[in-house]
Amino acid sequence: MRRNFGPIIEGIDRETWVKAGNDMPGIPQETIDRVLDSTNIVELIGSFVALKKIGQNFQGLCPFHDDKTPSLSVSPEKKIFRCFGCGASGNAITFLRRHKNFPFPEAVRFLADKARIPMGIEEDRKRELFFGCLAKAQEEFAAQLRSGAYRSAVNYLTERGINEKVQEEFGLGYAGSVKDLIAALKKSGIKDKQIPLSVGLLKEKEEGITCPFMGRIIFPLTDQRSAIIGFGGRAIDSSSHAKYINSPDSATFNKRRVLFGLKQLRIPDDTVFVVEGYFDLLTLHQAGFKNTVGLLGTELSPEQMRILENIARNVILIFDGDPGGQAALLRCLKIPQQNSTLKAALLPDGDPDEIVREGRIDEFEALIESAKPVRKAAMEIISRRKQTQNIEQLTDEVTRLGAEIPDALEASSFIEEAAEALEVPAWALQEKTRLKRDKREKLIERKRELEKFVVHELLARPGLVSSEKLESIKDLFDDNDQKQILLQQILKHA
Repeated sequence: MRRNFGPIIEGIDRETWVKAGNDMPGIPQETIDRVLDSTNIVELIGSFVALKKIGQNFQGLCPFHDDKTPSLSVSPEKKIFRCFGCGASGNAITFLRRHKNFPFPEAVRFLADKARIPMGIEEDRKRELFFGCLAKAQEEFAAQLRSGAYRSAVNYLTERGINEKVQEEFGLGYAGSVKDLIAALKKSGIKDKQIPLSVGLLKEKEEGITCPFMGRIIFPLTDQRSAIIGFGGRAIDSSSHAKYINSPDSATFNKRRVLFGLKQLRIPDDTVFVVEGYFDLLTLHQAGFKNTVGLLGTELSPEQMRILENIARNVILIFDGDPGGQAALLRCLKIPQQNSTLKAALLPDGDPDEIVREGRIDEFEALIESAKPVRKAAMEIISRRKQTQNIEQLTDEVTRLGAEIPDALEASSFIEEAAEALEVPAWALQEKTRLKRDKREKLIERKRELEKFVVHELLARPGLVSSEKLESIKDLFDDNDQKQILLQQILKHA
């Protein structure tokens, strides 16, 4: 039965919601107010959710939980929304932060761009310089690949079966000459070396300026607005220390918040495939599986999961069939799910790139068709590994994973199923998991206390650490918005 809603967000006036959340230094409150006043919240939310006018408000299915009847109410007059099912509420910025997984400043920028409102703050001007620098670098990398001067790079892509059309579509390049890269940046007006240094494009060493991507195929990485925010690189020389590298975390890039191929993604049936590597994605896209994104060779993060849930209802993980791919799949059990069905296609061997390049398309499609819920796929992996792996090592790995699953009920259920698959007493595994969870929580609490102490000391005594070394302090902190705010305050204070 359809519910009739009363006044939206009883007892909360618009000012409360407009002011809430401005915890990011550098963006004036008047700019935020102007952005919110200029935003048509019905149009914004309506671009993601089908809304229907009921009285003075609009109603639709809430995107933040598995809504069966319209629970979301949007007030064009107060410019706020509220879900009467899960309790989600707020203004246009709040909606974008939850739905698109944007940090606070990114949500403001997104709305400001749509309303053509200049931000006019120093941080924003810097970011635009960073984005311009990365875009120019991508052009130069692509030009170097096409120049004919680096046949080994062209041959490598040919050997991997990536045709020129896909190379161009994804903006692939090659880092062959740091001298030409610097010249191209200077020619475009980027003469301050701190700009490319800040985004990890260049590196300063004793022998001079170098590029960490030298000798590598370049994969441009974009955000949800299709702006280039960083790069991935694949060495073509087998003697290289690391086969793959990514841009370091910076003002524009955080690998936990990025998926390769977002710009080229096409989702015809509300299903997205997730692969581990760059070439897995390129090969699948070239073969017609254009609903594929890649994880930059890292494990799935909660931030990436939020992006996936925002773009598709069904997510299928297609990881390598080797022990590394299986371990990565097991670790996905730690990722909370909200609005998507998460499944996994278990490959017998090899990786998606190999299977498709060998022409085993029918086999690959059959594996996708037989994809199982991640928990069920995990139990299959555990059962298989029981045949070849030491039981003590395996139970230790399983209980460690169980201790890292955030929801205690989910963790307990997982351990019960794992005990059955391993043919060991469930109570023993549960107790072992409990001890590890307790130890982990104590360590997390100690880390939080240390973080608070460090922040307090750095704010109280700005000369304690030289400004040159402050950047490395960020590695001590968990990655969340509040920590980033405190770190920016420290850096600004210094």
